[in-house]
Amino acid sequence: MEVRFYATLRPLAGGKTAEFDLPAGSTAKELLEAVSDRFPEIGKLLWTGTGELGDYIKVFVNGREIRHLQLLATPVPADAEVDIFPPAAGG
Repeated sequence: MEVRFYATLRPLAGGKTAEFDLPAGSTAKELLEAVSDRFPEIGKLLWTGTGELGDYIKVFVNGREIRHLQLLATPVPADAEVDIFPPAAGG
């Protein structure tokens, strides 16, 4: 599946997108763990010290934020469109 990275995450991922080959039935947690394994600097931004997904990271599966779905248990089909946004600042 293709994962798209935005803003400050792009240089950490080496570009706008990265391909991940996960088994059928994978969850958002498994995908984010794969992202963290491949891109440790992104992993540091994804997870809190207690292993929870950071509050300000936004992960979308097929255009819907996982916090409004099943959070880390959200199924991620092989053909899903996945977008990961870093924390935003400003006002």
